[in-house]
Amino acid sequence: MSTGHVEYARLDGTHIFKLIGEVRAQSCISLDKLLARIEQQDNVVGAIVDLTQTTFIDSTVLGVLAKLGLKLKQAHQIQAVMLSTNPDISTLANSMGLGQVFVILNYCGDPNICTKTLLDEHITHQAMLNTVLDAHKTLMRLNENNQNMFEPLVKKLEKQQDTMDAVSNQQNV
Repeated sequence: MSTGHVEYARLDGTHIFKLIGEVRAQSCISLDKLLARIEQQDNVVGAIVDLTQTTFIDSTVLGVLAKLGLKLKQAHQIQAVMLSTNPDISTLANSMGLGQVFVILNYCGDPNICTKTLLDEHITHQAMLNTVLDAHKTLMRLNENNQNMFEPLVKKLEKQQDTMDAVSNQQNV
């Protein structure tokens, strides 16, 4: 179970995401859904991902953040900013290729930024599977090392998704 969470705020077209504590896959379903809504907006002028209070971040969350960075670049021609004070998290983010889609800055600012907690929506196994799969596919697109590292996991998750789809189709017949 995750002991962290994601907070979100928006100010004049700038979207702020603050990840606090140990942020794992369970915490990013709502974030992934929010990204889909942001992608459709016209008035997006910037994005900041604040990792200054993040103590742990898993690969699914990194994949969802990579997706954010890629979508902002593609849909809005914006390079998002990632703030980090933890050298381990900065190194991990850079090693996964997030430096290609974010400007990663070491930051020691006011930790009391006005954000509100993104509430974890009802998490189904299917929603979790879809988010984890999509996040890792996004990481795989960033570089060859990620491609090699996550390909076995993605194949396993795709097989699990196919099995769930087949069961769902049989139940609907």
